[in-house]
Amino acid sequence: MKMFNKFAFAAVFTSLALGVSAQDDDDDAHNVVISIPEVALVDIEGTGGNSITLGPTAPTEAGDPLDFSGQTNSDLWVNYSSIKHSVDDPTRTIAAKISNGTMPAGMSLSVTAGADAGNGDGATGSSAGAVTLTTSDQSVITGIGSAYTDDGVSNGHNLTYTLAVASGSYANLDAASGATVEITYTISDN
Repeated sequence: MKMFNKFAFAAVFTSLALGVSAQDDDDDAHNVVISIPEVALVDIEGTGGNSITLGPTAPTEAGDPLDFSGQTNSDLWVNYSSIKHSVDDPTRTIAAKISNGTMPAGMSLSVTAGADAGNGDGATGSSAGAVTLTTSDQSVITGIGSAYTDDGVSNGHNLTYTLAVASGSYANLDAASGATVEITYTISDN
């Protein structure tokens, strides 16, 4: 019987000790895992869609050239959203290129991104200045960090396209050589 009492006492003591340590007290804690996704989105917005038309004005006086002076268009805006992984590279760029179609002989098309309209927040990018478009990507906006421009017309960077006769190429102009070219904008993903 003494042995049974020793085991019973040990079992009661152990259960009391474990029960006390398992009691709740006046505070507790847990973890909250916060995850921020990397984002790289770009789009082009315009009041009349995403297509614009440019073409020189024919002269009205013999001896005058085609008038390219008014061949600019500022109807389009580039909007973007960017969240960077700053360890890899702290900034992004937006590049543009002629992705489909061919420019008529003797003509050039350039684009200039204006300053950010200021309706978003974050480290918005800066214009790379006037860029003559080719079939290779060229930076149009640089230095984009974690930022957003807001969506739609009058948000982001206004794009000004300029059509011109390429230097020394007037002889290559051909009335039958109009064209439609597609311009693709790409925001770098790193």
